[in-house]
Order: sequence, then C-alpha cells, then structure tokens
Amino acid sequence: MYHDSVLFRILYAHAAKDAAATERRGELTGGEAPRLSLHARYTNHWRSKPTYRNAGVLLMVLEATQLLAEMLARRRLGRARAWDIVLAIELAKALLRFALVRASQQRMLIQPPLPQREIDPSTLEPSESRTWRGTRTGCVRRSLASLGSGDVYEYLLEHTLTEQDVAAPPQLVRPLHSHMARIAESLYILRPLLYVIALRRWGTRNVRPWALSLIVELLARTLRKRALVIRDKDAPPLPPPAPSSVSLLLNMLGIENSFLDWLATSFSGRPTDALLKPVSYVEAGEWAQRDRSFWWYLLRGPVWFTWTRPKVAALAASLERRRLVRLLGSILRDYLPLVDEYYYYSSV
Repeated sequence: MYHDSVLFRILYAHAAKDAAATERRGELTGGEAPRLSLHARYTNHWRSKPTYRNAGVLLMVLEATQLLAEMLARRRLGRARAWDIVLAIELAKALLRFALVRASQQRMLIQPPLPQREIDPSTLEPSESRTWRGTRTGCVRRSLASLGSGDVYEYLLEHTLTEQDVAAPPQLVRPLHSHMARIAESLYILRPLLYVIALRRWGTRNVRPWALSLIVELLARTLRKRALVIRDKDAPPLPPPAPSSVSLLLNMLGIENSFLDWLATSFSGRPTDALLKPVSYVEAGEWAQRDRSFWWYLLRGPVWFTWTRPKVAALAASLERRRLVRLLGSILRDYLPLVDEYYYYSSV
C-alpha cells in the first residue's frame, strides 16, 4: 500500500514546482501519465478527505491481516477466544465501512476503497527512444517510433474519452437518498458481523447462521434495487417511454388498435428500467462483485460440510491418482481442513 501511494504521487500528482522533477516524470511516463481508471478517479477524489483516507487504510490493513490474526488467536488463546478476536475484527470493519459511507456523502461502499496499482513500475524505465522533446517548449512526449503497428490503435483507444471519463468523480456513484437505500447498505455492512455472532452462538455446522446470513444479504440486495426506483417528491417526473418500432409502424400504416399499442408498449420497457442500470462502471463493478459473493455460501455452514466438501474431496482424490495433476489434488486436499477450521478462508 505504501509503495502504491508513492507510485501514485509520482505519476498523478499535480505539476511539481521543481522543473527537474517534472522533466524526470515526463521521461518515465513517456510524456504523459497513464489515464486513471474510473475506480481510481472515484476513490482518489474521496481520499483527499482525511476521514475517508484513514478509514480506507485501516480497513485494508485489517482485511490483509485478519486471517493471520485468527490463526494466531486460535493457537495462543484457543478456539473459544479466537471467535472473540474475529468478532472484534468484524465490528471494527463494520464501523470503518460506515465511516467510509459517511465520508463519501452517503454513497454506496466501493471495494477496495483506495486506488490500486494499475501500472507495472518496470515499464517506467527511462529510454531516449520512447520520448521526444519539443525544441521550443521543452515538453517531453511519447514518440510514434516507440509504438508498433498494433500499439497505435491501442494508444488511440486509451485516449478516447467517454461520458464517464469527463464526469465529476462523485457522479460515478449515486448517493443513498432514500431511507430504503440506506437500510439496504447498512444491512450489507452488518451482515458479516451478524453472521459471526450467530456462529459463536450456534456453531459452524448449524443451519441457522448460514440461513441468517443469506437472508440478510438477499434482503439488502432486494432493498437496494427497490430503492433505485423510488422517486423523491421534488424530483422531476420521468419522461414517457419512447414509442416502440411496432407502434411507429402501426401509425404509419394508419392502424389504430389499442390492444396492439398496449402490447408493444409493454415489451418496450418502463421508464423506471433506466434507473435500475448502473450509472458507471464503478457501480457496475461493485454490483457484480456483490452478486458474485453469493458463491461463497457454497463454502459455508452445512452446505460446505454436507455437499461441497465431499465433492471437493472426491475431486482431489481423483486428481491425486493422475500423474500430471497430482500436485493440484494435494493442494486441494490441504485446503479442506483450513476451510473447516478458519472463518476467513470462506468469508468474502
């Protein structure tokens, strides 16, 4: 994380006061820094606030060390006390996530909350053949000779701007205006904490913690979608739906049939359908990540012990009997007791 922050400051900081530093950066980046992704633009905007930055750093540190903390607690303190450590970690993570939502002016939590490394530092080696310097301005730019035949097309695509590229970073994620949206986000944040509390009470093989976690996550997902179509009183009315091609064809032919018009309008979609779509790739990525998290329920609770684990064990035994993939089967078999014993091996 520290190295990523240093690299980010070198590439994307504002123009340096030192002309030599500015020139050095131009030589490293080929005259211009790589364009930020939408996720990096959004998180970098909120990172300028100390509350968001501190909460994001602490959250990422906890997520990087939570498995190690659980293992140390299991060895030093025992199984029962280890659950107290896991509960404390999940409580701290929930508080930090609420702080991120508040610092981003009541917007959906985006994971990871800080910009990630998006460029290989080894590609920043200075090279005279990659850049040229203007004789009048002294600006350093990337030379066309450094681009291959296929790289020219990719270079032009990288510099093509879309509507999301020019939008302000806060507009990439919609605020949680309604109470239903805030409740949905709160349920999503509190779900791991509630799951750990239920595991401490009923155990990992009981179906009640598994069912509680699944119900809370499904409820959060349903409320999030319903909250998108709720209109405020002061919001402008939605525009009427565009006439479908079938309706236009009937009008051109002079055919007036209310049933056919109703049927064509029904299949053309409602005005609120546009609200159910993400406004940017940042929202779309977060929604897709939350939807994919449901696959983790195959590694939890009674579903893991009664259905998934026997199948994985059978697959590992089958792979171990084959010479070329024997190592893969051994790795799968070694992971089975880890998923059985440690909570963070099956958490998102």
